[in-house]
Amino acid sequence: MHKNRKRFHRLSVKFIFGITGILLLILTATLFINSRVMERYYLHRQRENVRQAGETLKEALARGCTPEEAALELEERENVLVAFSRNTDNYDSLSSDLREKFRQKGLGFQKFWLWEEDYISAVQNGYRFRLYGQEKLNYGILVEYIPVGDQLYAIAAIVPDAADFIRLVNRFSIVLYAVSLAAAVGLISLFVKHITNPLRQMEHFSRQLSRQEYAVLDIRTGDELETVAESMNQMSRSLREYEKQLLNKNRQMKQLLDDVAHDIKTPVSLIGMYASGIKDGLDDGTFLDTIEEQNARISRLVERLLSLSRIESREYPLSPIALDTILHKCMEEQRMALHARGLSFQEELACDVEIMGNSELVALLFSNLLSNAVKYASSGAVEVTLCRMGEWCRFRISNGFYNDALDPERIWDPFYVGEPSRSRALTGTGLGLAIVKRIAEQYGYSVRCEIGEGRILFEVLFPAALKNEN
Repeated sequence: MHKNRKRFHRLSVKFIFGITGILLLILTATLFINSRVMERYYLHRQRENVRQAGETLKEALARGCTPEEAALELEERENVLVAFSRNTDNYDSLSSDLREKFRQKGLGFQKFWLWEEDYISAVQNGYRFRLYGQEKLNYGILVEYIPVGDQLYAIAAIVPDAADFIRLVNRFSIVLYAVSLAAAVGLISLFVKHITNPLRQMEHFSRQLSRQEYAVLDIRTGDELETVAESMNQMSRSLREYEKQLLNKNRQMKQLLDDVAHDIKTPVSLIGMYASGIKDGLDDGTFLDTIEEQNARISRLVERLLSLSRIESREYPLSPIALDTILHKCMEEQRMALHARGLSFQEELACDVEIMGNSELVALLFSNLLSNAVKYASSGAVEVTLCRMGEWCRFRISNGFYNDALDPERIWDPFYVGEPSRSRALTGTGLGLAIVKRIAEQYGYSVRCEIGEGRILFEVLFPAALKNEN
């Protein structure tokens, strides 16, 4: 039990470390994006805004607005300030003029200077961006220089310093992820228990199965674990049923071996005894007949055992067969034995009664039931009926019965002969009804036996073949 807990503890640790690793990976990616990507993206967006403002300024000037009108219109529409000055080769004078005009509009620069390369680039390319960082003010001023006609326009927008804000966001993210991680670990622990507790029950259940202890696994989780548990319960029920069937088969096999040994022992002993008598010159002329009789008895027993085995191991082809034709033939085979016992058939057979089946097996089934009735009928007639009842064909055979000791529960067991004395004159191999039962089970026929009022009745129901069935 300690090992099991340790194993499921390792599973819990794997879940926790896995989720922790995922959260840490997300946190690292978030910090990297905030620090390396977000600031650049923010500056790129500000540049786009200023560039759009510059395009709007050009459109206003193209419509014929004066520089003052165009600047005022743009400042009212956008969060920018516009200064302009006449183009000149004196960069110092041009820079000072633009700076003074920005100051008059309330925008002061700690650092502002129009560099020669900025002016040349603006003239050549039509625009030029420059970001002027303002020390200790936590913001910068983004300026776009646009030459239009004989004027140089400067569009300025304040760009807050995003670095401090991003650092604050990163600290908040770290705290938030730490709290989330703690909450996740707690929730994962509960979630893992929801999984590991049923798994622990399943492991204990499987160990019980290995010891052939068939318990019931009670798991109510409402998810796949409950489905698996129900499947395991079904497996347990199947194994228990299979074990019962196997034990029953083993008991039947042991009984079969005992019965075979019992039935073979007597004829083998007689053959040996009479063979020794012939060898010693004691034969009175009947010894050889007795040996042949006992040998025939063993042959019949072996043939019945082979028939019983072949029913399960061999595949018999099915085809439309006429039950009445097969039954007539089997009854004719039994008439001599029937007359020898002073009995007769009282028959009521319908014509053209067809089923899907195998003629060899159906003939074997009829022969065993007919010979059983001929052998054990006490007196009078053996009643045989065959008729069609809806989707079924019914065969019945009944005869007078004198054995009150017959056990109806064991009548289908191999080697149960229904005669306590096991007299050869009254009993056969004890395999006839077992063969009938095996054929019925193998091919879906219904077979039953009734005993009462001095008679015994056997009934077999065959699924009838449809008229349009090929």
